[in-house]
Amino acid sequence: MTDSIQKASDAQSRRVDNFDAIVIGAGVSGLYQLYRLRELGLSVRCLEDGGGVGGTWYWNRYPGCRFDSESESYGYSFSKELLQEWDWKEHYSGQPENERYLNYVADKFDLRRDIQFNSRVTSAVFDERANQWEVRLESGQRMRAQFVVAAVGILSARNIPPFEGVDSFKGESFHTSRWPKEKVDFTGKRVAVIGTGATAVQMIPIIAKEVGHLTVFQRTANYTAPLRNSLVSDETQRRFKATYPEIHKRCKETTGGFLHDFDRRAALDLPREERRAVYEQLWALPGFGKWLGNFRDIMTDRVANEDFAEFVREKIRARVKDPVVAEKLVPKDHPFGSKRVPLETEYYEAYNRDNVLLVDIKETPIERITLKGIKTSDRDTSLTSSSMPPVLMR
Repeated sequence: MTDSIQKASDAQSRRVDNFDAIVIGAGVSGLYQLYRLRELGLSVRCLEDGGGVGGTWYWNRYPGCRFDSESESYGYSFSKELLQEWDWKEHYSGQPENERYLNYVADKFDLRRDIQFNSRVTSAVFDERANQWEVRLESGQRMRAQFVVAAVGILSARNIPPFEGVDSFKGESFHTSRWPKEKVDFTGKRVAVIGTGATAVQMIPIIAKEVGHLTVFQRTANYTAPLRNSLVSDETQRRFKATYPEIHKRCKETTGGFLHDFDRRAALDLPREERRAVYEQLWALPGFGKWLGNFRDIMTDRVANEDFAEFVREKIRARVKDPVVAEKLVPKDHPFGSKRVPLETEYYEAYNRDNVLLVDIKETPIERITLKGIKTSDRDTSLTSSSMPPVLMR
């Protein structure tokens, strides 16, 4: 039996499959590239590390995962029929619906027949003499093609900080970019979350309501803004479908492809009361308008930026009951919008809960992961107790 398996493996490594084009990744971009290349009459193989289509929306299943751009602007625009068939349930769609959408697309356009799942690419080497790429998989399989499209995504690489002792932790441990398909039960558990970026901002408010105790380790406080998500009404759904050409045209004309564009006025040209009124109007809107629909000089003038940044800090302080915790959550070391602005729902209210503790690791750095928890410079945070099983999330 062992010999036959080895022979099969050797035969596979010797065989070379030839295509006109190879697409690496079956996420949003990979599916589209596969569709377009097939439309050109090319033979294509799409290689996907995961067991299904979706890319980001296949791997990122953590609680609270969702769009932070408007759903109607996120879907594909290449098929009028698809646009009319699909109904978005929420203005900022969640992961389960996003994955269903991409599976719907794969089935509608019969893309699966050219996708090879559970296939991790280890190398792509260009042969100048043959004018072809040779692509090798972890399994030993080899393929050749004139064209290779790397649709692996700009945010797909996992970042696992090299904490000492990270492999010694004896409880459950998860990384948000490789979340299990099965529901993780946090009920009554002691949980630690390392990081307060866009992912944590979505996840923390949800799990805080389930856990026995939650410790959040924050390195850098972020400027975050309210998402203000809601269900899509039937009337709004009809409006989407009637105006998709205008929606897509606007996405092509605005900053970053979002449904927002900067106010051409300069903030500092307006009296303080007038620009503060505009800030309040922006703050009440859903989505990225607080960032990408703001005055144009917010992103170019330090004084104007600081004016709006202090407005955001005031909003944060007003939502956190403990002034000491509030100051830890208020960003002061970078301009507003110089980093991605995460959108949140009840994020700051999570820190008002008795079962949530915020640890500033700039003040007390993480020294190592222990068998039972996390050791910082001033405390050993144990995640174990007789009644609360431990969970570590990175």
